[in-house]
Amino acid sequence: MKKIKFCCLFIILKTSSFINAQTNSIHENPWVLGLGINVVYNPGTLFNGMLDIKNNYNYSYPIRISLEKRFMKNYGFEVAGNFNTFLKGKTIDGIKIEDDVSFFSIDGTFKYYITNIYQNVYRAIYEGYIATGVGNNFYDKSYGGMTANLGGGINLYISENFRFNGQAMAKISIDNNPKRTNYIHYNIGFIIRLQDSFFN
Repeated sequence: MKKIKFCCLFIILKTSSFINAQTNSIHENPWVLGLGINVVYNPGTLFNGMLDIKNNYNYSYPIRISLEKRFMKNYGFEVAGNFNTFLKGKTIDGIKIEDDVSFFSIDGTFKYYITNIYQNVYRAIYEGYIATGVGNNFYDKSYGGMTANLGGGINLYISENFRFNGQAMAKISIDNNPKRTNYIHYNIGFIIRLQDSFFN
């Protein structure tokens, strides 16, 4: 009788452990939907003019949409689209443009959540990450070239599934397109952590 009770208790504990592991896996590796705005800094020089927001920063109709899948708790892969407009009179690559230019970029980004190394992920009020990937740019609907991207960001805790996100990315041209350009891309917005069942 004692053996039967022991076996039943063992099975219950193992089942509970399995369910908790599955729950934690979903909690730690969610889909993450993001919505925010983006700002493009591209005056043609890295530091000269960084404080000249009026002429060197572009933020007209600056919509950003992203979808990320977290995996192995500390990693994520994100696909993001950015829409913006460079207004007449802004400085782009050292040239003051004479007409409005529509801008679109799409990026694939691999993230490593480096703050998970030293803090308790269940109690942390923020998580920081480094990011790298590639992207493509389009100006007035024509192809503007491919970039290699490197940067980082931070997510600030608002609630369990709702967080504020800020990110900065250096984008370096890696092809021979005549419209190639290097620039810095800033993003701010909010992210929502979704369960896997959302896509089922």
